[in-house]
Amino acid sequence: MGSEIVRELENAFDCGDLNDLKASLLPFIRTNRVKLIQFIQDFQRIEGPRPLEMLIKIFIIQHNMPFDMAQYMTKQSNTIRKEIDGQADDLSKRQACVADWIKQKAEAHRSTSMFQQVFCFEKLKSQLMPLIEEELNLHTA
Repeated sequence: MGSEIVRELENAFDCGDLNDLKASLLPFIRTNRVKLIQFIQDFQRIEGPRPLEMLIKIFIIQHNMPFDMAQYMTKQSNTIRKEIDGQADDLSKRQACVADWIKQKAEAHRSTSMFQQVFCFEKLKSQLMPLIEEELNLHTA
């Protein structure tokens, strides 16, 4: 199953379905620069030196925030719309379906999104690491 997920992500990456994530990765780093530097310092104080790329991946997962909240909310809304389409005709039933989806599936949707973000970072890290190191004013040997 794991390799199937990776194949799907590779395909989505290659065909452009993850372009919004690719474009929002560096702005996410810039927006969260202070938190990321603090995270790196705290982590390394406890665990010792670690590769910056590993720390960034851990930060993405631990921070548990979309690179771009507006994009994330649009994707989630579209996913909900697709999944509940045709299940309810009147507004109150539709609202109940949405509330049920949020209770049952929102956390899994967020986890999938975080995995997609780490995947995009992994695919782009060779291009982005020099920019990130410069942004964070961290230069590795």
